[in-house]
Amino acid sequence: MSVYTASASSASVLWPSPIEPIWQMLPTSGEAPPGSKRPDLNVADRLFIAAVVNLPQDQRPWGSITWMADVFATSRPTIYAIGDRARDAITAPPSGRPPQTATRAREAVTIKQPSEITITPNRLARTVLTLLMPGGVSNRTVDAVLQVAFNQGRSVGYVSELLHRAGQRAGQILERVDHSPLGPVVQARDELFTGREPNLLLVEPHSLVITGLYATADRDAETWGCALLLTQDRQVQIRGLAEDGCIPYAASCRVAGLDTAIQKDVWHPLADALQVVRDIEREALRELTAAERLEKPLRKRWSEPGFADWAATTARAERLLAQSAQLRFWREMLWEAVELVDWRNGEIRDRAFNQWLLDESLSALQRIDHPRIQKLVERLRTQAPELLTFLAGVEQPLADWQRRVAQHFTAPNGVTLFQASVARLWRLEHALRSGHTQFRAVAQRARQQVAEWIANDPTAQRFAEELVTLLERTVRTSSAAETINSVLRPYLNGRRECTDLGSRQLFLNLFALWFNLHKFERGPRQDQSPYELAGIDLGSNDWLTLLGFPPD
Repeated sequence: MSVYTASASSASVLWPSPIEPIWQMLPTSGEAPPGSKRPDLNVADRLFIAAVVNLPQDQRPWGSITWMADVFATSRPTIYAIGDRARDAITAPPSGRPPQTATRAREAVTIKQPSEITITPNRLARTVLTLLMPGGVSNRTVDAVLQVAFNQGRSVGYVSELLHRAGQRAGQILERVDHSPLGPVVQARDELFTGREPNLLLVEPHSLVITGLYATADRDAETWGCALLLTQDRQVQIRGLAEDGCIPYAASCRVAGLDTAIQKDVWHPLADALQVVRDIEREALRELTAAERLEKPLRKRWSEPGFADWAATTARAERLLAQSAQLRFWREMLWEAVELVDWRNGEIRDRAFNQWLLDESLSALQRIDHPRIQKLVERLRTQAPELLTFLAGVEQPLADWQRRVAQHFTAPNGVTLFQASVARLWRLEHALRSGHTQFRAVAQRARQQVAEWIANDPTAQRFAEELVTLLERTVRTSSAAETINSVLRPYLNGRRECTDLGSRQLFLNLFALWFNLHKFERGPRQDQSPYELAGIDLGSNDWLTLLGFPPD
C-alpha cells in the first residue's frame, strides 16, 4: 500500500541526477532556429528538451516536464510542442511528408471501412453510465449524445430509471466490500452540502478509498454516530479520525461508542489565521486612506481639531499594522508547532517540543489586543489538545524502526544521521509536490545524500522506504476528504434528480463505486485505483461489469 515510498528513497528514481547535470552542461549562449517564438531557447536547449520529452512514457521520470518548464521559464505545452516538432523533423522522409507507416495505413483502411457495431441495450446502458461518470453529462444532454453517436436517443425517464437501478446495485456491492485489508486506519471525514442537506463522507487518506458516503437530512451528532457505526459494519477498523472543527464531531464518537484518537485538521485554523491577517491589513488600509483625506485640508489651513483627528486615525492605522505583523510572525510559529519533520535538519519532531511551541504562540497571540485575534485564539485553544495527536501516533512505530535500524548501522550516531537524511528528503519532496519550488536546490542535495546512504545497500534502502511510508501515512489533515468532495461537487451540482434522500443516496452509491475502481491518471498513484492500492479485490476492476453491464 505504499504510494510515495520510491520517490524519496530509491536511487533509480532520483531523476535529477542523470538529467540535471546534463542541463547544467548546456551552453549558455547560442542561436535559436530561424522563426522561433522563443529566441532565448537555443538549439542545444531544444535538443535537450526533445530528448527528455520523447523518452518512452514508462521510462520518463515523473515530474521531469514540470521541472523543465520551471528551469527554462516556459509552459508545459511549450515543452511538449518543442519535443513534438523535433520528433517530426527527425522522422520525416527527405520529401518532407510525414511517413505513411503500416499502422497508419491500417488505420486509414479501418476508417474507410468501419466495422458495424450492434447497438444492444447493454451497450446503451454502458454508454449512458459512462457519460454520467466520469463524463458528468446531464440527463437531457445524454439524449443528444446518443442521437449523434448511435442515431437513437433515450428519454430522461429512461436515464433516471437506469441511474436508480444501477445505484441500488452499487449500494449492494458496497455493503459487501470487505475493508479488512486496510487494517487499522485513520479516517478523514467531512461534509458536502446539496442545497442545505449534507452528505457525510469517510475516506482512508493513503489510498483514497471511500469507506462511507451517506445522504442525510442533517449532520448532528446522532446522524454522524450512525455513519460511524455503518462504516465499522463494513469491516473498517477505525484507529483514528482526522476532522475539522465541526462541533458535533466529538459528540458523535460518544454516540457511536467509539473511543479513538482525534486529529484536528491543522490547515483550517492556520488558514483562518491568515484570513484574519488580511482582514486587519485591509482595516489598516482604510484607516490610512481616512488619514490621507484628513491630511489634505491641513496642508492648506491649520486646524487644531483637524490635526487631532488625523493623529488619532494615523495612530489607529499604525497599531493595526503592528498587530497584523505580530500575527503573521506567530502564525509562522504555529506552522512550526504542527510540523512533523523539520526541513532544515530532518529532525522528526517531539510532541513535548511542539506542545511548548504551540502554547507559547497562543500565549503571545492572547496578548495582542484585537477582537478578531482574541476570537481566533479562543478557537485555537479549543482545538489545541487535538492538534498534535499525529505525533503520539508516530512515537511507537518510529521507536520500533529505530531499534531495527540500530542493528544495521552500528557506527555512533549512524541511526540518527540516517533517519535525519531520509526524513529531511521526505519533507523537502513533500514541499516540492505542494509547489514550493524554492526548495528545489536543497532537495537535490538531500537526494544525493540519501543516495550515498543506500548505494549498494539493499537493507538501507528497505529501511529508508519503511521510514518514508511511516511518515507518509501520518495523517495531520482532513484534506483527503476535501479532495473527494472537490471531485463529487460538480457531479451533484448537475443532478436534478438528487433532490430527495433516496435518489441522492443511490447516486452517491454509484459515485463511491466508480471512484474506488477508477484508475488515477497521474501522480504517484498513477494507473492504480483506490481499491488496488488498498489490496481490495472485487473480482473485476470494471465498475460497469460489477453493475451487471459487461462489455459486449
